[in-house]
Amino acid sequence: MSSLQEPFAAQLQCLADIEEIKKLKYRYIRLIDAHRFEEWGNACFTEDCYLSTTDLGTWIGRDNIVAAVKRAYGTAKTIHQVHMPDITIIGPHTATAIWALSDYTSWTANGEHVIEWGRGHYEDSYLRTGQGWRINRTVLVREALPPPSRSALMADQSS
Repeated sequence: MSSLQEPFAAQLQCLADIEEIKKLKYRYIRLIDAHRFEEWGNACFTEDCYLSTTDLGTWIGRDNIVAAVKRAYGTAKTIHQVHMPDITIIGPHTATAIWALSDYTSWTANGEHVIEWGRGHYEDSYLRTGQGWRINRTVLVREALPPPSRSALMADQSS
């Protein structure tokens, strides 16, 4: 490859990596909302992944993450949307990203329908593996808590 082609090839690889990371994050969102938890873990995380949320806790290891999220979601219906990725390719096998998040969760608690709308962002680190890019660290930061659920408002009125 000529010296003029090398920068172009590197830029092209960087853009291809960014697109693969976008696809990975979409897969993450699609599989979690479909409650396909085992597939979510295998398709999205490294085995030693770290996941932390400001509202639910911290877990280390793909199997622990999958078990905890499966338990926490139960029968809840969710819709996650991620936007405006700020992806940085650090090296040939590492990258980071920040994703804006908006999510909606609906479930039944004590016979009442509960709805929460969350906002925040993900701070992710990625590793290129033999299976492609995988998340090896993700931190969900809630920047604004959802308004009180209908159940919470009803409980306050009965006091």
